Amino acid sequence: MSTSVQFIDGLNEEISSISLRKRRSSNAKIVVLFFNRLAALEKGRSFTNNIEMVLLRDEEGDIQVSPRSMKFKFDDDELVQAECSFEVDSDGEWDRVMRFFHRYAEDHNLEFSTPS
Repeated sequence: MSTSVQFIDGLNEEISSISLRKRRSSNAKIVVLFFNRLAALEKGRSFTNNIEMVLLRDEEGDIQVSPRSMKFKFDDDELVQAECSFEVDSDGEWDRVMRFFHRYAEDHNLEFSTPS
């Protein structure tokens, strides 16, 4: 099974980049997913005001996350970038999310890098 990210069940999205952050005031880690296009928007589905979950799917199963925020940037009614962020509180959940992202990176030719 290949990895996928879905806002709508069965409709795969393509991540353009991922940013991993840590909240200073707690142990929570923040994942920010960036998309240059969204299949859900291209299919004419209006979901920008009602995004309740993101499905991360791989060989281990589904990870359901609730977005903390969702931002859209448009230029002349054309999506330029979408940004979805969610928090991961426990170390076990973080390990699982990271296994997913390593598989996703491998399946979709993305590379992990550290900021300079």
